[in-house]
Amino acid sequence: MRTYTITRVDGSPDWNSIEKAPIDNKPWKEFPLSMEVFAQACHNGGVLQARLTAGEKDPLARFSGDTDMVCLDSCLEFFFSPMADGRYFNFEFNPKGALYLGFGTGRDFTARLLVKNYRDFFSVKPFAGGGFWGVEFTVPAVFIALYCPGFTLEKGRVFTANFYKCGDETKTPHYLVWNPVDTEKPDYHRPEYFGKIILE
Repeated sequence: MRTYTITRVDGSPDWNSIEKAPIDNKPWKEFPLSMEVFAQACHNGGVLQARLTAGEKDPLARFSGDTDMVCLDSCLEFFFSPMADGRYFNFEFNPKGALYLGFGTGRDFTARLLVKNYRDFFSVKPFAGGGFWGVEFTVPAVFIALYCPGFTLEKGRVFTANFYKCGDETKTPHYLVWNPVDTEKPDYHRPEYFGKIILE
């Protein structure tokens, strides 16, 4: 199981100094495409801040709605289980910053459209340049606690998560993961394969 430590910072994060979690595992051999992909995260005690980056020169970006299946586009994803109890949030972004967000215990048991004005609420900032694209966003601890009472971004807290890159309908479909997933076919909704997250 992979482990990633979320650094505590005060003020705006310097992403050049924050540890990268490489999204470089290819569990499904029929999808061999490689690219440089990584996740970064930090927190200030009240807000979790994340940055997902992909070295994809010509990403597919069709969708812009808040319930669109952005996983069909070029997509970067952060799934995390705050209480490590099988329930998890899935944040899925395409290059336009369109978000598909859910919370539940699996693909068929998930509440969706949790926040209507998500771009403002989560401070979504897509970026692109130099052959890379990505997205920065924030997740307030008070939002997480609405669904997981008692959750705080306290020092030493441990929970589980995974970072993903996919592109179901891109020119070359691909599926990359941070923590290995042991399933026959691509499936990201598998919290039993999440890695370990530690809050600094």
